[in-house]
Amino acid sequence: MQAPDLSAREVYALCISKTLPKVKARLRALAEDVVNAADEFESAASTANLHTLAELKTNPSDETDRTQLTKNYTQRLANKDHPAREIYDELKIAGRLCPLCAHRDVETLDHQLPKSLYPLLAVAPSNLVPACRSCNTLKSDADPKGAHDQTLHPYFDDISKEQWLFARVHEVAPACVSFHVKPPSSWDEVLAARVRWHFQMFGLAELYGNQASRAMTSLRYVLKRKAPSTIPAYLKDEADGGADEDPNSWKAVMFQALAGSSWYINGGFALE
Repeated sequence: MQAPDLSAREVYALCISKTLPKVKARLRALAEDVVNAADEFESAASTANLHTLAELKTNPSDETDRTQLTKNYTQRLANKDHPAREIYDELKIAGRLCPLCAHRDVETLDHQLPKSLYPLLAVAPSNLVPACRSCNTLKSDADPKGAHDQTLHPYFDDISKEQWLFARVHEVAPACVSFHVKPPSSWDEVLAARVRWHFQMFGLAELYGNQASRAMTSLRYVLKRKAPSTIPAYLKDEADGGADEDPNSWKAVMFQALAGSSWYINGGFALE
């Protein structure tokens, strides 16, 4: 996903533009800290080192300042009546599908590092990711403690070129499909662990499994009307077509698993 072409300094200035004079003075005094924190965040995110930013959690130390920095998001950027709302909307419409689950519609913005712990990053554009409410809720205030437990950042992590999502067909009646992560051998240990953590954090096995179950209900109807000998080719074509667009689409991966299953090749699916 393309990172937003927005200046942290300008977004922050717009957020504090309508605050009361005393509050504005305090927030202006923090402007350089906010800009520097945003720069640190981008540098760390680009190298999968967000866990090294723990020192930002203690800055600023003053609770009033921390509260006002958090309000830059809750009462200013996200406020429909505030001039900064245009930035919120611009960030939100950058993606139609939530990049965290690649399934549900975008409904809100998620803080890659939580604003409650990192108030200096509350309105840093690179820390704000369009997301669905379910993913936003599941992630909550998750804070990486090490290199392995960082969820993927859509602006900085591109894992779309190689297949890492796979599925298994459970040959029961009715058949079902389960999903799992199988990282390519070319990936390093940290990236492989992060993808597994992301998959677990957002409950993608359950989400994709549920969607596959619904899709297979309709698919049974289609396959019962096909000659058994044509089913493998049909499933493979569906898998190849979906993978051409996205090799890690749950639907493409589902068809891939179905096409390689002896249960389906033998026509069992069509006869359920």
